[in-house]
Amino acid sequence: MQSDTERQELRRAIKEAATSQDAATAVGVARKLLATSSKPADVMFCASSFTALGDALVSQLQARRLKTHIVRSVTIEPILPSLTTEAVLSNYVLDLNIGGYGSYVDELLNPLSALAKFKPDLVFILLDLEDIAGRLPDLCADGIGDAVEVEIEESVTRIAQLLGNFRSGSSARILFQGCVVPDQTSLGDVGEANLPHSLTNAVYQLNQKLAALCRSVSDCVFFDVDHLAARHGRASWRDARMFLASRLPVASACFGAYSRGLVRSFSPLFRAPRKVLCTDLDNTLWGGVLGEEGPEGIATGSAFPGNCYLEYQRYLKQLSSRGILLAIVSKNNDADVREAFQIRAADLGLTLNHFVATKISWNEKATSIRELAEELSLGLDSFVFVDDNPVECEAIRQQLPEVAVIAAPVEEPWKLVELLSSQPFFDAAVVTDDDLNRLNEYKAQAQRAELANTAGDRDEFLASLEIVCTFLSALDAPLARSVQLLAKTNQFNLTTRRHSTAEVEEFASAAGGQAIAVRVRDRFGDAGVVGLALARTIGGTCSIDSLLLSCRVIGRGIETALLAHLGANAVRAGATRLVGEFIPTKKNSPCADFYLDHGFVKDASSSGASPDSIFYQLDLTTAAPESPKWLTLEGNESNEFSASAVVAS
Repeated sequence: MQSDTERQELRRAIKEAATSQDAATAVGVARKLLATSSKPADVMFCASSFTALGDALVSQLQARRLKTHIVRSVTIEPILPSLTTEAVLSNYVLDLNIGGYGSYVDELLNPLSALAKFKPDLVFILLDLEDIAGRLPDLCADGIGDAVEVEIEESVTRIAQLLGNFRSGSSARILFQGCVVPDQTSLGDVGEANLPHSLTNAVYQLNQKLAALCRSVSDCVFFDVDHLAARHGRASWRDARMFLASRLPVASACFGAYSRGLVRSFSPLFRAPRKVLCTDLDNTLWGGVLGEEGPEGIATGSAFPGNCYLEYQRYLKQLSSRGILLAIVSKNNDADVREAFQIRAADLGLTLNHFVATKISWNEKATSIRELAEELSLGLDSFVFVDDNPVECEAIRQQLPEVAVIAAPVEEPWKLVELLSSQPFFDAAVVTDDDLNRLNEYKAQAQRAELANTAGDRDEFLASLEIVCTFLSALDAPLARSVQLLAKTNQFNLTTRRHSTAEVEEFASAAGGQAIAVRVRDRFGDAGVVGLALARTIGGTCSIDSLLLSCRVIGRGIETALLAHLGANAVRAGATRLVGEFIPTKKNSPCADFYLDHGFVKDASSSGASPDSIFYQLDLTTAAPESPKWLTLEGNESNEFSASAVVAS
């Protein structure tokens, strides 16, 4: 607990950092202040400081600035300082525009509304139960509720019309908030639990249908506020007096939790989840020190405290089942670890086969993680590191600041799963088939690397892989995978534009548009959809908006095949010139010379939205990119290209 003197010192440090426009220091000190203080005055102070630092947060910390409009039927103003603060702590700067109280229908339907004119990046739709399905409490009062299903269906239909109309005129991402299950009703606890048409059951059903609706709307996420309220206690989630007096939907003590929930829910619309969890072994994956206690002495299995570690192992296995890569990073003897996994197999929730890689040695863990990043062709910002040793955790924080660090609570191992699940690192609104196949693909990548070491020249090696590229519509990739690639691909991404689902659909349907995905397989397995190109032909010029490829398949000629395919489609659409754009970032240097390497020349006459854009052009009447001979191509022969449709196989 901070003393008042300590609080004032921290506030003074934040003020000085804000005055000098030192964003990193301001955010770092604010974290310390808010870690133990939830006083409204401290939250408002941080929010005010962050508002003054808006440009510095973007330029120095690469915070994402989002024009955010709040559509509401409740009072939201007292919560805004918490929302502003929590957004900055998650590296967002929200430029907030608050819609009129209760004017949500006009805002979502009227093409001239304040919402439409604001042209937001993100929209929060925060409605209360009585505004979504106001008749439900009365219909459920007798527990019989003959008209409950009809009311739910009609309510969801009304919301679907609002969302559909808004989506038709805007590509903004949408967060739609569900309803909190009322804590007290006229049926009482017994009736609510036993009668089939209780209000509790009705609101559960309503939320499920609203979530399904959100899944059907592009770039829309459902915010399960009831789950959050239940975690913190529904009885204390809403202050009845304040709600009746001012329509404030959340008690002041829950402002922080509510704001964190909002930020966590919309983040998957803008950021891809991290891909790798690196776990320590001793006092993390199991209890005790293997080198001192031997395989039989480590704590794991069904008896306490071993079951605390077994729960963690099972949680990791569940992460692995949806595509999160697991790796071991441990200072230990490799032979001892393998013996432990063999001897204690019945007491462990996973096997070594669940891990994509193991770094078991006496090397520094920062070195091991760097090696893993290189072997997996992933950025360090894809990694999460879990370790019980505070010295090791601090070393990673300092040496590899991009890596997220979780300190395992060695004295309270039962809290580790709760601690890990409370973090947003692996949050995803969509899980694709490519995610599910990720472990097998990275293991296949290791086999390719082994083959590369024994092959003769490069062409011989690549031919031996028997690579097949299948071109298909980005809409059929499926679309969720195409948008996922746009969100998370950094190294081989020529413009790093993070287009929304609606924007990809627009490329697919606009006159002269192309939205092409490429799926890759070889003798070792199916890598899935790994590349994407977006382009548009106007007159005789085909302009490439985005061209990107997963880093794990770079260097096999697939990027050339994708460019060649796009160029051939452009020629069929009447283009005589191909224009490519490169926007340099800290991570995409591997593709800086991509266009020059493919015969393009710099084009100083073109201009783009980004001041850093570099343009290149290629005369398609005299030269055109050709796919490497070692690739087998699919999806070319049957393509039907028209100026108003995407190229699809």
